[in-house]
Amino acid sequence: MEYREIGNTGERASIIGLGCEHLDGAPFEQVKDTIDAALENGVNLLDVFMPGDEIRQHIARALGDRREQVLIQGHIGSTDISQQYDISRDLPTVKRYFERLLRNFGYIDFGMMFFIDSEEDYRGVFETGFAEYVQSLKRQGDIRHIGFSSHNPVMASRVIETGLPEMMLFSI
Repeated sequence: MEYREIGNTGERASIIGLGCEHLDGAPFEQVKDTIDAALENGVNLLDVFMPGDEIRQHIARALGDRREQVLIQGHIGSTDISQQYDISRDLPTVKRYFERLLRNFGYIDFGMMFFIDSEEDYRGVFETGFAEYVQSLKRQGDIRHIGFSSHNPVMASRVIETGLPEMMLFSI
């Protein structure tokens, strides 16, 4: 497997990562088989944006004592209030979901500010206590690096210009 440095983090990740969304709702055995196959083939980057407790618990259990071997992207602001993934900027809600993620994995390598695609998303992150919360997570060691996800190049550039993120996940 080839590995490359991720953004300004100093971390080296496999050029192939495992997006775990397809495992949501899968039985533990399937999650374990997938995680095992990924790690056996050198994959060390897992994207865990899914807000459900069961999938997070399955992934953590499948990793077992191999947690230190992987880099986990955990998304801050991903919720499932309507029984499917959703985006929230409501700080008490955001904290509740992210703290559940921390309980499963202990810490998150890349704390990703979830889905900043519009002016409304930008304001919800940078004109509220959201960005300050993310920074406090890093100061406390709950996240090691600050990132964000976007699908909009104009908004992504604007977020980068704040100087806050060390990396971005840009979906194409």
